[in-house]
This record gives sequence, C-alpha cells and structure tokens, in this order.
Amino acid sequence: MSAAYPPSTAWDSARARPPSGVTAETLVLIGLILQVIGGALVIGGIAWFFGYSAFHPFPYVWAVVTAAAVVVVAVVIFLYFAYTLSYERIRRGEYRAAQAPTLVLGILSLFLGLIPGILYLVGYAKLDAAIREQQGGLGGGPGAVPTALIACRGCGRVHPVGAYVHCPECGQKLSA
Repeated sequence: MSAAYPPSTAWDSARARPPSGVTAETLVLIGLILQVIGGALVIGGIAWFFGYSAFHPFPYVWAVVTAAAVVVVAVVIFLYFAYTLSYERIRRGEYRAAQAPTLVLGILSLFLGLIPGILYLVGYAKLDAAIREQQGGLGGGPGAVPTALIACRGCGRVHPVGAYVHCPECGQKLSA
C-alpha cells in the first residue's frame, strides 16, 4: 500500500462479514435484479396495452386501467420492500432482522417468478448459516467455541487463527 491510498474502513468491515452472509447478499441481489427486470417487462406490457387501447377503444377500458394501475403500484411496492427489508438489512449485517422478510419474499416470489423465489429461499437458508457463523466463529454450530484471533505485526489488522498464512493487507507472515 502506498501513503497516497490509505486503507478504507469500509473494506475492513466488509471483510469481517461471515461468508454465508456475503452469499446471502449476492443471492438476494440477483433475485432482486431479476424481479426488477420482470417488473419492467410487466410495466412495459401495460404501457403497450395502453397505447393499443388508445387506438382501439372498448367499453370496459376503465376496469383495465384500474387493474393496470393496481398491478404497477403492487410491483413498485413489492420491489421497494424487497430492497429495504431484505437486501439493505443483509448488506448492513442485520441477518436476524432480514430472515423473516426474506422468507416471506421468497414464498411470494415463487408465485410471481420462480427463479427469484428460489434465490430468496436459498438466501434465507444462508442467513441462518450467517447467524450461526456470527455467534460461533468460523466453525459455526450452536456449541462452537469462538475462533481465536491473531494480530498482524506489520499493520495491526486482526484475523482468525489459521485463516491466512500471510496478512492479506500487508503481506507479512502471521505467527503467534
């Protein structure tokens, strides 16, 4: 590292997250992206239908307009809740708070789009593993002993014993 680019604290906090938490975040993000694409296709289809009905009016257009407005609002609200209640909480490391919303979103998404629903449900399972990893160190499990830590003599960063031979920050050999 050079003096011109000091290490950021955001990088250090992201590195301290359990691997299952990072996996859950990725799965939920991919599910959210797929739902955004699906929502955009639904809204685009509704917009196309409005254009079509402008040139070919029919007597019950008010019912279709109302139903389309409800669908658009429901899509936007669903995506908002998926982002704020699930993805944002996972990104902040609040795995326990994100569990229930991720499960509910996964079940609802199975009906709205199969692949995002599966991704949410797998992300929910990974959240459970991330909670265990946070509570019991890298070994996980309810009765696991917390992992011992070692500080690098070069940069002072703290790492779990046995996780690295050399410090990933400065490259110095980690020894007890």
